[in-house]
Amino acid sequence: MFTQPIFSYFKTAAWKEPSSSRTQSTLRMAFLRYLDEKVFFPYRYQRLTGMLSPHLQGVGTVLDVGSSCGRLARRLADKTGCSIVGVDVCLQPNAYIDVHHYDGQHLPFHNSTFECVMMVDMLHHVDHIEQVLSEARRVSRRYLLIKDHYWENRFDLLGLRVSDYIGNAPYGVPLPYNYLRLEAWQTTFERLNLTVVSCQTWKYHPLDPCAHVVFKLQKSEMVV
Repeated sequence: MFTQPIFSYFKTAAWKEPSSSRTQSTLRMAFLRYLDEKVFFPYRYQRLTGMLSPHLQGVGTVLDVGSSCGRLARRLADKTGCSIVGVDVCLQPNAYIDVHHYDGQHLPFHNSTFECVMMVDMLHHVDHIEQVLSEARRVSRRYLLIKDHYWENRFDLLGLRVSDYIGNAPYGVPLPYNYLRLEAWQTTFERLNLTVVSCQTWKYHPLDPCAHVVFKLQKSEMVV
């Protein structure tokens, strides 16, 4: 199939290049980083603030897992009035919120510390999604809010891989490309005793290569 060579091209976190191409690679990463910072990220933050803020209305405390520098969390906190702290495996200077170091496996908080745990476009960057969700469930008193992606065919996977590379490779973010189908998300939630309160799928615009999804989950024992 004609998509196979392109699809295989993005199976690794970065293109493998000979040492003679390192200068070109550095320039390409600098260019992608410029596009991210000046074009893609501001648009993404604006849209996600509008999409996620209704789910945080009336919520007091939120943990943002994989918060990076906390720019999106800061916007959400300012819009909703909730208190957000973050965790990440790699701490960045000049973060917009208070961000704690996280080893990628165990969240450094007691059980039921936060009213809501939020994970935005980070679960497809981990190898063991269910383990990360289980920890998020442990430190949440009530809700989990997940924004991620899903796929239905190989064209979807190709679009997700390309977009993921553009948005993350310049920053050295791991790229396992661990995307799930909607059915796989649902099965994972059921195993963790999480109830889907709402599910919303969309694309940012007609040419968006990525299929986006937001799940608001509640601990099943809290559902009445």
